[in-house]
Amino acid sequence: MTSVANPRTVAAPANPSTTDVFPTPPFRLNTLTTAITVSLSGPAVGHNQFLLPDRIGPRLVRAPGRSYSGGRPNRGGSRVRTSAFFPFSRAAALAAGLALAISTVITAVPAQAVSPQAPPAANTCYDYRSSNSEDETAVAVPVPCEGEHTAQTFYTRSLPEGFGIPAQAGPKKRLKVAKPCTTDAMNAYLGLSDTTIPSRFQIVTVFPTAGQWNAGERWMRCDVVLRGGKEFTRFSGSAPQLVASTPREQFHFCTPSVPGNRTKAAYPCIKPKKNWIMVAERDLGAIGKKFPGTRSVERKAKRICQRVGNQYTERNKFYPWWAIWPTGAGWKEGDRTAQCFVPYEQFVKTTTG
Repeated sequence: MTSVANPRTVAAPANPSTTDVFPTPPFRLNTLTTAITVSLSGPAVGHNQFLLPDRIGPRLVRAPGRSYSGGRPNRGGSRVRTSAFFPFSRAAALAAGLALAISTVITAVPAQAVSPQAPPAANTCYDYRSSNSEDETAVAVPVPCEGEHTAQTFYTRSLPEGFGIPAQAGPKKRLKVAKPCTTDAMNAYLGLSDTTIPSRFQIVTVFPTAGQWNAGERWMRCDVVLRGGKEFTRFSGSAPQLVASTPREQFHFCTPSVPGNRTKAAYPCIKPKKNWIMVAERDLGAIGKKFPGTRSVERKAKRICQRVGNQYTERNKFYPWWAIWPTGAGWKEGDRTAQCFVPYEQFVKTTTG
């Protein structure tokens, strides 16, 4: 089955340089270059699914199918809205926005008879792409960690027989079996336990294809990937070794400019006058909690981001911060977080003394 983007496609602005600068081999990284479509549609079916959890519980979102608003009136639907706060200046102009869903056009691998393989093991490396479908990710073959790759497994488990074909399971059912795959667990594996702000490392949850399930495979695994722009960054050596040999600030999560339709594109922070940095991602509700309503979610997200954002400003003229929160449709899919951003220049000034 092929997922097709909405025909009302708009061009994305030119990207800044996304080259990661890391230590020399065995920790060499390259940013992949795969075409991406910016569309006014909702998430395309078959995207890789990312589990973005933290201390309260995991959330399953379809990255890069999450929606963000830009600078035109919001028209509803499955959108994630954004809000910037600039007292005494441009609040009204920046608060509204038409959400632009970033979606890749992908082709799912049809179910077919396969020979069962051994369950995946922790610390195994893979070289799949951000544009791959779930099935393509599931059938990716292990590669030597000494060579270039994009992902490394940090958690595996067996699935109960009654779980059924994973592709037919809902987000809540998947979230329950992937509960141990939290951001805290990922950071502990990487050696990022003392980090204070989100990084560009993210979690990919992988389940067997229909063919693999029918052949008797009953596993699931959680991989860690490092985003470099809209793609996964390739690197040599293990992910924990990479973290141990690299300054932490090189893993910070920045957007090319004011956050909006491209927030899921996690870039290195290299342009202080243009980049905005994510300084917090907070849970807005547990997995089983019903959607409390758009206004309630919006108010809670703004309160969180105002409180966090003001810690990273000089407080002389205005206190800029940006908030992103889920709509009802996103909430149903498991997206329960508020993401908070501040100008990278302000962040640098307030954290470097």
